[in-house]
Amino acid sequence: MIKITDQQKRLIEEKAIALATADLNSTPNVVGVACCKVVDDNKILITDNYMNKTRKNLLENKKIAIAVWSRDEKEGYQFKGMAEYLKSGEWKKMVDSDPDNEGLSHKAAVLITVEEIWDLVSPKLLAAK
Repeated sequence: MIKITDQQKRLIEEKAIALATADLNSTPNVVGVACCKVVDDNKILITDNYMNKTRKNLLENKKIAIAVWSRDEKEGYQFKGMAEYLKSGEWKKMVDSDPDNEGLSHKAAVLITVEEIWDLVSPKLLAAK
């Protein structure tokens, strides 16, 4: 099983992420998302506060990709996996009670099971670490 490291968790929870989805015709869509939490070794919870095309895509096609990187570009990761769009239940209650969502609509919780993690940093920078 893939495991999200503490370093990756820090980036996910401190930075806005890029969330990529696609519809059934493979038309891509990318949005920035700020309300993200790592909730298990391989699970990321995102709040649907403003999704439109993204919501439609998630309901049609559960495959997603996430990208996150540090400001100095010395650290970055791509996460690929499957998303569940949840309008009720435990995860929806969690986003409803998250202080980061206060004053926002939090229409649903999006629970992502991470299946792959890739470095987004150039091999040259990785070698210099």
